[in-house]
Amino acid sequence: MVNSHFIPQFILRNFCSDNKIQYYNKGTQTLETRSTRSVFSEKGYYPDHLEKELCSKIEYQFSVVLNNKILNARNNITLNYEDMWILKKFLIITMLRIHDDNMEHNTWHKYLKRDGFIQNPDEFQSKFSGDFYENITKILNCSDPISALELTETEANMTLFSFVRDVINSYNVFVKTSKSKENFVMPDRGWANYCGIICMKKINGIMDMPIFPFDPFLQQIVRMSSPQDYAVFPLSSQLALLTVSPAIQVILPSSPYNVILPPEAPTLAKCMGFGNNMGNTA
Repeated sequence: MVNSHFIPQFILRNFCSDNKIQYYNKGTQTLETRSTRSVFSEKGYYPDHLEKELCSKIEYQFSVVLNNKILNARNNITLNYEDMWILKKFLIITMLRIHDDNMEHNTWHKYLKRDGFIQNPDEFQSKFSGDFYENITKILNCSDPISALELTETEANMTLFSFVRDVINSYNVFVKTSKSKENFVMPDRGWANYCGIICMKKINGIMDMPIFPFDPFLQQIVRMSSPQDYAVFPLSSQLALLTVSPAIQVILPSSPYNVILPPEAPTLAKCMGFGNNMGNTA
């Protein structure tokens, strides 16, 4: 039985020192020095055929882009169309490949439940989750971003719908820690999402703008957006990628729209939970 990594070792090695990784167990509150072979993995986590397809259809391709064009970039990170698709395909797989029934990680489910649209969480779990292995396989078999988005037009599965659209429609920001004393850590899911204090207000606000019915750009922004503001994907101890909601474009200083932010989030930095220096965009 294969020892399957749900966070690939080629990513984990970027967090190593002397070929070992510092592994913190939240349950036991212990810190250990471990081999990458023994962390974020489980025997038989994927069927053997799926393990092979993950390696052949995305992990190898992304490892080449990561090592040759992202981690070794001296100044600006330059990716072509094919590179960007490999990158985004890897991010979608990263979001899907953790077998987790906790629907709090699905932003649509979380906020629909909060606002009273979902009374019985179990009633909608299969609709939101879909089949774990099928979700991964469907994305692995996509040849380009268009085919991935086409899945969301026919799928009732909200996990696949939201993860694909959040990644494909996002714009991307690489964040480095070269000027910081702290490094990134790898969470047990391989990524983390963030919904700011006005995550729903930003979408509702765009829809309520008087110009909205006559503005195709705003209509498109609403169709492309979810409550998620951004997701963070650590790629090394000193580099992470953020996938940022397209709705943020409306409140950027360069936006043609005069958006008045609420008192609880008077600046873009406050809306998104971090400072103004957002690194290099791609």
